[in-house]
Amino acid sequence: MKGSKPLLAALGAAMLAAPGVALACASCGSGGDDPMILYPNEQNKFYFGLSRASSFENVDSDGTLSSSGGPQRKETATLSYGHSFSPRAFATLTTPFMRNVLGDDTKTSLGDPSAAARYTAVMQTIAEPLIPQVQLVAGYKYAQSTSIHDSKQLKTLIDVFGNGFSEAKAGADLWYGQSTLKFGAAHTFLLPQPRRFQDMAYTPGRGFRSTVSLGYGWPGMTKTTVGVNREQRTALRIDGVEQEDSEQVNNSAFLTAEWMATPLDTVRCGLSRQAAFALNKNTARSNAVTF
Repeated sequence: MKGSKPLLAALGAAMLAAPGVALACASCGSGGDDPMILYPNEQNKFYFGLSRASSFENVDSDGTLSSSGGPQRKETATLSYGHSFSPRAFATLTTPFMRNVLGDDTKTSLGDPSAAARYTAVMQTIAEPLIPQVQLVAGYKYAQSTSIHDSKQLKTLIDVFGNGFSEAKAGADLWYGQSTLKFGAAHTFLLPQPRRFQDMAYTPGRGFRSTVSLGYGWPGMTKTTVGVNREQRTALRIDGVEQEDSEQVNNSAFLTAEWMATPLDTVRCGLSRQAAFALNKNTARSNAVTF
């Protein structure tokens, strides 16, 4: 049983990742990791998003696809609030509300809340369009939702809404946004926190998340962004013993379109695909749409 738990945990966590990825703005100031950013002239900001992930297929440690063995659909409503402390610094609080669907059976739950902070080390200016925006990023996700380790429905995983581990992150985000053609890149280090389940000490592997994106600014205050993410994590340890073939790799792709409907309101639509290309390990392939 010990040998199967790391893979189950990895697959369960990967299936939950899709809605969060779909919410991201993929660089353009967010590094593909936060649902909302604040621009220098904004003091308070609210975000509301709806996303749906489906067509799940598990990916084994050798990259082989199999059936999902979990919910057919995952739906998420995300609320986020941001406050600016200065033109260079702001923080956001985010809470997801989640629903898992399998046939006629559904389960709903509050997801894992998170907090993030950003500091703009280098500001973009119209006078120097070749100088990018560079932001330093830090954040923390608190694991409070049901995970695979305390699931009461292991055959369907319909009651699983998180991976069970709190996680800190830190990194940098670069964005060239002054010209019509835009470019972004971000790199974030991931540090999940150890935790005990059923008298066993679980130490999740550390990891990183990298984002590269291209954007285009259309007439009428509309912007389109396409890009890719790579998330990679080292092996899981249980009671200090490294679990064989438990490393995780997920290469995803995304497309977002943003339209400034009013001077105070922006509408964003996004499509994403998890495990979209190259070799993926201990993750899940899925498609997601966000509004």
